[in-house]
Amino acid sequence: MKAIQITKFGEPGDVVKLVDVKPAPLGLGEVRVKVEAAGINPSDIANIRGLFPDTRLPRVVGRDFAGTIVEGPPQLIGQQVWGSGGDIGFTRDGTHAESIVVPAGGAPVRPSNLSAEQAAVVGVPFTTAYVCLDSARLAPGEWVLVSGAAGAVGSAALGLVKALCGRTIALVRDKTQTPTLDHSKVDAVATSEPDNIADVVKSATGGRGVNIALNGVGASVFPPMLASLAEGGRIAVYSVTFGGREVKVDLFPLYRKRQEIIGINSIPLDVVSSASILNKLLPLFESGKLAPPRVAERYPLEDAVKAYERVRTAGGKVAFVGR
Repeated sequence: MKAIQITKFGEPGDVVKLVDVKPAPLGLGEVRVKVEAAGINPSDIANIRGLFPDTRLPRVVGRDFAGTIVEGPPQLIGQQVWGSGGDIGFTRDGTHAESIVVPAGGAPVRPSNLSAEQAAVVGVPFTTAYVCLDSARLAPGEWVLVSGAAGAVGSAALGLVKALCGRTIALVRDKTQTPTLDHSKVDAVATSEPDNIADVVKSATGGRGVNIALNGVGASVFPPMLASLAEGGRIAVYSVTFGGREVKVDLFPLYRKRQEIIGINSIPLDVVSSASILNKLLPLFESGKLAPPRVAERYPLEDAVKAYERVRTAGGKVAFVGR
């Protein structure tokens, strides 16, 4: 089968190759999925560059997929499925290929109202957003400040908060990103350049502050986000890619206001664990409470380097699609 496989780490243009690989044999309890579409995430590119120490070479990369089961238990053949996982593309061969072998429990039925392309770009953004909100114990009516709101995880978080009856403040870099937001999911918008986070949060929440803050940017927005928390508020940090790693924290208001800092890492979510989250998202998509993601660009596997460069330099969700 055709697959994007790396045998060494480096820049995609130097190490990414479309090659013929022997399809993996099925193990006990596994299924083979014909990949109809595969999402491309920034973490896939980071993996190609060698930023994940657990990755073993040679490796077919890619974390997210949608397709059809073509081999496995007879009752599963033909099921249209989707999946994601922090093991896929790292310690087991991934989704940027014509087919993938996963445990049967890691290939749940996908929403009937999503195309393969739409289903393929749900995985990493929505499972990450879900874990953040679940770990922060989102309750109906609570306010959530979402950094990186114009990005994939941020956009997914805005949709999930609304679907779960919360209220949102979108934090974007500057006013140029505001038009990219789905304003049906947003109650207020704050910017970090110039910083008007405190004023927007105070105005939107009647001075109480937000119950939850999701930080996928890093140190640069951590202090104002922490300061925006209400009493008993929780801040979940799931990435420091863009804003740096080190920050000073004043512990006095943290403990006096009973606030929490929660670290989120989606990589330990293997394909089966991710499937349990996708099963919880399925009724939200099928009921219309969650809108299907918009696929900005589509590429064949032959254009892998172009596809990875598109993800690196521009926003929006990108997918590989089958012939």
